[in-house]
Formats: sequence, C-alpha cells, structure tokens
Amino acid sequence: VRIVVKTGFLRAAAVVLMVALTGCARQQPMQTPVQPTPAPAAAAPATPERASGEETPQKESEEAIMQIQIGETTFTAVPADTEAAEALMELLADGPVTIQAENYGGFEKVGSLPQALPQADSRITTRPGDVMLYQGDSIVFFYGANTWAYTRLATIQDASAEELRQAFGGSETSITLSR
Repeated sequence: VRIVVKTGFLRAAAVVLMVALTGCARQQPMQTPVQPTPAPAAAAPATPERASGEETPQKESEEAIMQIQIGETTFTAVPADTEAAEALMELLADGPVTIQAENYGGFEKVGSLPQALPQADSRITTRPGDVMLYQGDSIVFFYGANTWAYTRLATIQDASAEELRQAFGGSETSITLSR
C-alpha cells in the first residue's frame, strides 16, 4: 500500500510541476515574416543552385570577361565573385594562359593551373558551363554535372549543353584562357 501511495504522490507532483512550468512560459502570437518580392525585370533566372538557395553572384563588367578557347571554338565566361576568380583574372592580366587538360568521368575536362589559387570550397552540384577550381591548383570545365567540393571560378555564357559537350568532351587537350 505504501508503494502505491508514493507512486500516486509522485505522479501528482509531476502534474503540478508541469502545470506550473507551462504557466511560466510566455506565449507569443505567431508572426508571418514579410518576404520581399523581387521586381520581375531584375529577377535572376531560376537555376538548380538558385532554386536550392545557393547564390552565385557574378561580376558583369566588360573587363571581367574571360575567353576560353578549345580547338577552333571560343567561349565567353563571366568570372564568379570569388577570391579565386579574382586571382585567376589577375593572372590573365599578364597574358593568355594555356592549360593541358584531360577528360575525366565523362562530364568534365581537368587541367593544372600554373599556380595555386585561393580556395573557398563548398559542396556544389555543377552543370554544363561551370568552371571550377579543384584542390587549389586544378581548373575544371564542366560539360556535364557532378556534385563535389569546388570553388567557383566562372560560368560560360550563351552555350548549350550540347555545344559544351562537343567542345570539352572531345579529344582536344589544349585550352587557352585570356581576358
């Protein structure tokens, strides 16, 4: 009988304690945050990364344009707003840089840079046209998709996935970067 009384007493004490604690909590009304609505003309196009919340700000001035020549094809790329992209553009200010690159995995062409660039790797899912820094001293030109830790360098503009696959997926190994 004593055990039943103690158990009942403990249950009652726990209920009183819970009521007392919930009475101390301050109730706040639910608030709905106001979301800014971007102007339709200024809205950036939806991309897989932007749709998932990852921003890819890029510089847009004429002097920030990079030319990428592979074989007979030249692409225009807009450098990313990263320290690595700035360092690459400074390197190209001294003149064109030619890289020997090889296909890897059926979705990218990889080559060694003449010097290491500052890394700020984050997990990124690439898409055709992305130019990334890998391990500080390798440049990667994507003609397919991959998810890995990279530092963004640039994005090739006005080229279809098929044009990128044909240019970068072929046997050409020499790529020249210039401003």
